Amino acid sequence: MHETLTAVNNSTVSGLGRLAGFFGFSDVMGRLYGTLLLSPEPLSLDELCDTLRISKGSVSMNMRDLERWGMAKEVWVRGERRKFYKAESDMWQVIRNVLGSREQREVQVALHVLGESIEKLQAAECQLSPEEQRLARFYLDRIADLQAFFQFAQLALQAVLGSETAIDFEAVTRIEIE
Repeated sequence: MHETLTAVNNSTVSGLGRLAGFFGFSDVMGRLYGTLLLSPEPLSLDELCDTLRISKGSVSMNMRDLERWGMAKEVWVRGERRKFYKAESDMWQVIRNVLGSREQREVQVALHVLGESIEKLQAAECQLSPEEQRLARFYLDRIADLQAFFQFAQLALQAVLGSETAIDFEAVTRIEIE
């Protein structure tokens, strides 16, 4: 393969490995996804091990995670008994899968915790001294602000996840902001 192709492949795969950490995934998971994404053909576990120079156990474990997140899927290759994998190349679908699985759940948890905190403060109000009541009202104001933020986040996630049509990223990149 030409050195430019190799360099671009290596830097992209490495970059996706680093980027994966930003989203709470492992470096290996990001590099596996990048390797699959840049491969025109499905790859076997052995090919992934050889390409990335990592153990079969690590590849197998991380591939299960990629499948669970909807970032890769097992595909059948005629005449082969081995497992082969292909990356989900629709970035909109990858984002929807990740947001739907993880972020939406975290927003739900945050809203639940905030709601419980409000209930506890309101239930304890009659037991508090005047100074503590002022602090409790301050807490309630701040918690209400947090609650409003997470409710907005929940609506935004629902809007993103509820859209069945993919965003035309090419059109978005052509938008000029003045």
